[in-house]
Amino acid sequence: MKKITKLFALLFLSAALSATFTACDNEDDEPEINNTNDPAANDQKASAEFTQEELDKANTAKDATYLTDDEKLVIFYMNLARLDGAKFTEAYLSDLKGSSKTYEKSLVEDLKKSKDKKMLIPNENLCKASRAHVNDIGPKGLVQHNSSDGTDTFVRIAKYYQGGAMAENISFGYSEPLQIIRQLLIDEGNEKVGHRKNILGDAYTRVGVAIGSHSKYRNMCCQDFSDAAGE
Repeated sequence: MKKITKLFALLFLSAALSATFTACDNEDDEPEINNTNDPAANDQKASAEFTQEELDKANTAKDATYLTDDEKLVIFYMNLARLDGAKFTEAYLSDLKGSSKTYEKSLVEDLKKSKDKKMLIPNENLCKASRAHVNDIGPKGLVQHNSSDGTDTFVRIAKYYQGGAMAENISFGYSEPLQIIRQLLIDEGNEKVGHRKNILGDAYTRVGVAIGSHSKYRNMCCQDFSDAAGE
């Protein structure tokens, strides 16, 4: 069952898929990239909680020239939550500590258990899969995982990346990286907290991210996850 939360986050999709398709390019639809080299370097909240070694480890997208600065930060924040969830809570979610709200309370507990997980490595082909979906459903104002022509989510992803395990998160309504991650981690209204599990789970080590416009909710972010099988 798919539920749209009041913050407009889509339920996650997760499955194993192996297929062979010809990869597609969307170069004409790529956003203008503004590479300031290392947007994570100026994050004082992260620096206050994490060691420089930890920050460097989480900053896997630093040299990904095909990502915008905000897209790099999305990956950076996901990795910090995977590296040390308790520190991530102190840095960015301290307002949730002591919350009596079900999803906020469970997130704090889940983050306490998130420690030393493998870092998510950006993959250009997965980023193309994410970008293709943003370019497809964003202008049409759609809220769905399948393509506007009905193509299944995993068939679409496999056109770009032939991994094993695959999953997708979509956030609507936010463009700021930390707000996107906060929304998906809290995952309010999603009983199985699938977005959260995708971000913190052990099955995925590769990720694609695309942030773009949405005609109904103004902004959206698509995250496509997989393992290293497609490399």
